[in-house]
Amino acid sequence: MLKTMRIIYFGSDAFGIPSLEELKKKHNLLCVITAPDRPAGRGMKLSSTPVKIWAIQNNIPTYQPKDISDNEFIKNIKELSPEFIVLISYGKILPKEIIEIPSLGAVNVHPSLLPKYRGAAPMEWALINGEKETGITVITIKDKVDTGEIIKQQKVLIDDTDDIFSLRKRLSEVAPFLLLEGLEDIKNGVQPQIQDGTPSYARRLKKEDGLIRWRKRATDIYNLIRGVKEWPGAYTYLNGKYIKIYTAFPILDQKTGRPGEVVGIGHLCIYVACGQGVIKIKELQMEGKRRMSVSEFLNGHPLKTGDMFSETR
Repeated sequence: MLKTMRIIYFGSDAFGIPSLEELKKKHNLLCVITAPDRPAGRGMKLSSTPVKIWAIQNNIPTYQPKDISDNEFIKNIKELSPEFIVLISYGKILPKEIIEIPSLGAVNVHPSLLPKYRGAAPMEWALINGEKETGITVITIKDKVDTGEIIKQQKVLIDDTDDIFSLRKRLSEVAPFLLLEGLEDIKNGVQPQIQDGTPSYARRLKKEDGLIRWRKRATDIYNLIRGVKEWPGAYTYLNGKYIKIYTAFPILDQKTGRPGEVVGIGHLCIYVACGQGVIKIKELQMEGKRRMSVSEFLNGHPLKTGDMFSETR
């Protein structure tokens, strides 16, 4: 039977919750460190991170430091005498003073095949760029983001129908078991490996990254839609109105009109020409309205072939 280890968890995003569940079952989860509550929504009420909500439900001590370099906070962490620090989607770089606290090491779970897609949005950019595979990498934590040595790594295929929600779910379910194996490897003296290959970077998404460039290929636009589906959403303009496209599919062999031109209208789909191929839109959202199917949209917003989606108002 495996001996339990003393672990402190740093994280805020729901991506890490399956890993938290396994850490709680198999080891001594001393506490979680997560981001402070922040105003959210139209009412700007204080909102807790998914990790804090999980920790409260599971009676795990929780800390929400505004400054993780605070001497008192670091002192409190040291007094817990952790063997490992585990970090998953925390959103801040750990200072050296914290990295050096655990007796066996500090590890990070990253959703890409490092050194590819270092940075804040690896899953989103893998989809946007049309990658066919990604994965989970468990690494040691260094003072530079995502540059640590590889403890464990596993490839995961990206399905053509994946979007950011489905891909995140599958990767989050792979992560716990790779993490547990990695912790055992480190405890048993297995040496991690230096990252090999040319690094690439997955910067945090900006609002403008969601703008649909209709001169691009239909496949590129489809990849954008599924990669930015959570935020900022793939968007375009129609008659000066801002519109988000939620569900669409590429048709590569259909004759096209001008990029952005409506070339066909059905009860369930709107067909829009791209630089190469056509995008078949099935679900969208007009500015100030709720998300809706094409049939619902057409009831209130008459559309005809030849109308143009554009990149500006």
